[in-house]
Formats: sequence, C-alpha cells, structure tokens
Amino acid sequence: MQSAPIGVLDSGMGGLSVLHALKRAMPHERFIYFGDNANAPYGPRPPEEIRALTSRTAQKLIDRGVKALVIACNTANSAAGELLRARLPIPVVGVEPDLADAHDRANGKRVLVFATQATLALPLYRDMRRRLCPEAISIPAPELVMMVERGVLSGEEPEAFFREKLRPWAAEEIGAIVLGCTHFIFLRPLLSSIVPGVPVFDGVEPVIDDLRETLLRAGALSQTGEGGAELLTSSDEPDIRARMRALLAAEL
Repeated sequence: MQSAPIGVLDSGMGGLSVLHALKRAMPHERFIYFGDNANAPYGPRPPEEIRALTSRTAQKLIDRGVKALVIACNTANSAAGELLRARLPIPVVGVEPDLADAHDRANGKRVLVFATQATLALPLYRDMRRRLCPEAISIPAPELVMMVERGVLSGEEPEAFFREKLRPWAAEEIGAIVLGCTHFIFLRPLLSSIVPGVPVFDGVEPVIDDLRETLLRAGALSQTGEGGAELLTSSDEPDIRARMRALLAAEL
C-alpha cells in the first residue's frame, strides 16, 4: 500500500499548483495527475455535470490503483467531494477556500474571495462563508481560469483583470484575499505585487496536512524511495502535456 501512487485530479491545469506543493511536502510519494482539459472549465457547468465529470476522472485514477485521491479543484470538490468520499474505497481529500484563516488574519478588514461561479454558488462555500467569514466579498473570476489554461501567468491581461476587480477598495481596506480556485495560485505572485502586504490564502496547506495524517494513520505514507509524478489529460491537443510540465515547474 505504501508504494501505491496518489491520485490528483482537476478540471484542467489548476491542480498542478497543488501537485507542485504535494511533491515538495511529500517527496517520497508517487503521484498520478489527471487534468480533464477537454472539458475545462468546470465553473460554468451545472452541478450534476460537474459531479459526473469528476466521478469519471476519479474512476480513471481508481483503475490505476491509487491509494488516495486529492480533488485539487475547488469546483469539483464543492460539487462532488461529499459524493466521492461516501462511494470510494480510498481516502479522499479536497481543497476548499481557506475562509477561516483569512478571517483570522483580516483584523476586521475586508476579505475578498476569487473563485469560479460554481464554487461560489454551491452549498459548500455558502455554508463555509456563513459560519466562518460572513463578511467575505465573493468575486467570480472565470476569466482567470482560461488565462492559466493558456499559460498566461503574468503581463497586462491578468494584471488589468485584478486591478479592475480590486478598484472599489483601497489597499489598506483589504485584510485578506482568498484564492478559491487552484488555477489562481499560479497568479499569486502577480496579485501580491498589486496588493503588497495583503495575506493571500489558497487552501493548499490544509490539504497536505489532511492527506499526510490520513496516510500516516493507515500506515500508507511513503517515507523512503524516489517520488515522481505522471501527468495525464483528457485533451488531445498536441502541446497540452508540454504546457502541463511547464506549469508544474513554474516558480510559485
């Protein structure tokens, strides 16, 4: 069981940011990443379609013999996480908007949450916002998903988007920003240059902690050997794997 790989899934490229962090935190583990790039983005799709797509990808990874599954997509986890945890025979952990830490660090100032339309509309986020950070301001940002899918991580296009969305508030009014989509983590350096000093939360560390503790309790944590990552995609675009490798190697 220790030598079996860990499955990581996403609607497309965004979960590579989570895989990047997992590889650093768990260097002896082998990972199989599946990006459903042919069906990205998930954000505009209805919940039942997101559940079906996520379940199909999860089954592909189950068929590859993974010992645990990481849903490295806020939208997929919001729509299908509870369902997969109930149905699958392996541990399932999923990324969520880190509203609790953002609320604690904001010191009474505004908390801004960038996410997809589906994540913001689904019960998981709405319940978390009500319980943990009712003052959070939700900002749909589907444009950012497609920028990252195209490999646009800096420059005029994403900078103009952030500046326009942040324009209603002075920098000193913003206490914290939550990146509620793993695609957006690739744009974190740019965002931090626009609002320097504002803490940005992406929800990845809780996933790493949860996964490590789950595997440790099950005696399935790899603590020796050489780790690695295999990248899979549902897309037949000729350059998609090269773009995936470039994003996985990006400096975060």
